[in-house]
Amino acid sequence: MARTRRCTGAWLREGALALALTFAGCAGPNLWTDLGSVSTANSNRGRLRAPSRLPLHGTGFRVPPRWKERGFQYGTDELVAAVRRAAARVHASDRRATLGVADFSRDRGGSSKWHNSHHSGRDVDLLFYTTDAKGKPLPPPEHDMITFDDDGKPYVGKRDKDGYHDPAWAERRFDVRRNWELIEALLTDPSVRVQWVFVSDGLKASMLSWARRKGRPRAIIEHADMVMRQPADSLPHDNHFHVRVYCSRADRFHGCIDRGPVWQHEKKSFKYDGPERYDPVTWRRLASEELALWRTSSQRAR
Repeated sequence: MARTRRCTGAWLREGALALALTFAGCAGPNLWTDLGSVSTANSNRGRLRAPSRLPLHGTGFRVPPRWKERGFQYGTDELVAAVRRAAARVHASDRRATLGVADFSRDRGGSSKWHNSHHSGRDVDLLFYTTDAKGKPLPPPEHDMITFDDDGKPYVGKRDKDGYHDPAWAERRFDVRRNWELIEALLTDPSVRVQWVFVSDGLKASMLSWARRKGRPRAIIEHADMVMRQPADSLPHDNHFHVRVYCSRADRFHGCIDRGPVWQHEKKSFKYDGPERYDPVTWRRLASEELALWRTSSQRAR
């Protein structure tokens, strides 16, 4: 009997050890997570696990057919949620305003023939808000990224030598107000930390000028001035915004790598591991407040 108990005890200890080793093995990068999305490596050589998928339409946004067919609606939990909130925030001030969302990443990240980056779920292309000549918001184009000059007027550039599918493209104007509101919403969202907003110098200047005239907070304007850049090594981004966010702390633990600068206001987060802006309790509370605000404004509009 004693021998049987000793054998049983040994078996249990061995089983417990094997189970512990199994879980320890799963605790490595990309394998043992908080069950949320995981962005790994960097934006041009990375991957994506357990991503969020952006719906094809929602409050204040939709994915036009060209990008719907491509199917690149996958990103980190934080970025997908932030884009949805930013679109809803702009929509709350004018229900006619609809954001066109182009590509995030493939369902598992990685390379594609359309992008040199967008590998790890931390990049997204957003179409510009546009109006007609009288300032009325227009829906996003179905198949085009329309190019705008520094004055916000559309033209057919070298990339668009075959013209546009949108029959009303010549009537569109760059909507300075709503495009600024979109950038401001993303920069102040507590769930993400924006590293870059790639956009042409001329359109950036128009948005910053509008924000200063309207008395928007100085700190947000300075922040936007820092992260909005016309790339030196690629196209000027005069037909869409390309937004990139930093790795979350959780994803850095799992092998996410930020390439490029770490802005001064972010350095303590990286060096000392805290505190960083991402706080799940805070951003969920703010998201609830934004939803309540949108519902109130919608009821008043009716």
